[in-house]
Amino acid sequence: MDTKKLILEETLKLMIKKENSLISIREISATSGIAIGGIYYYFSTKEEIYDEIIERYLIDYFKFDIDKLRQINGNEKEKIHDVMAEIFKQKETGIEIESIDEEIEYRYILLILTAKGFAYGNYLKSLHIALNELKEFFTEIIEEGQKNRQIRQDLPAEDIAESLILIYTGIQYRWDVYLIDDMISAFEDSFELEWEKIRFKE
Repeated sequence: MDTKKLILEETLKLMIKKENSLISIREISATSGIAIGGIYYYFSTKEEIYDEIIERYLIDYFKFDIDKLRQINGNEKEKIHDVMAEIFKQKETGIEIESIDEEIEYRYILLILTAKGFAYGNYLKSLHIALNELKEFFTEIIEEGQKNRQIRQDLPAEDIAESLILIYTGIQYRWDVYLIDDMISAFEDSFELEWEKIRFKE
């Protein structure tokens, strides 16, 4: 692991241990084994370390790998189902943290970073961009389903895509805040009902 990433991971581990971001450069140095001067070689201030942690472990967490999701095949129902299931699987797993051996639920990391993250200017903007990209992707699938008479044609594809985004954000919120056991089970419980609302009926 490169030195810069080690600094970030060791700082994040301290934040998890202390349950806050009140950490000194001296503590980061002691935990990582990197001299204080070495830390300042990569980061001018402690705030720069926090900003990069938020970028890597919070903002990047809410982005979607649309190219990977495009590789999912099947009819429109299968695509919508499998794309959403894959998203929830990725969200439960989170961003890999190489230096943490013990099992840590990623939502615990999100809780620690969220207070700092909401004050970070790019967080909400990045989240908005990511959700718009996902909505555009769902819209493509739905438009194809409408052409193939698999999805109802009396509603705009964008509106149906928006309803799928609401399912995603609702389940993500329940997982983050209400600590439901897992997102995939919650999704499976609601998917057939949602599909019944949007499927094409003769």
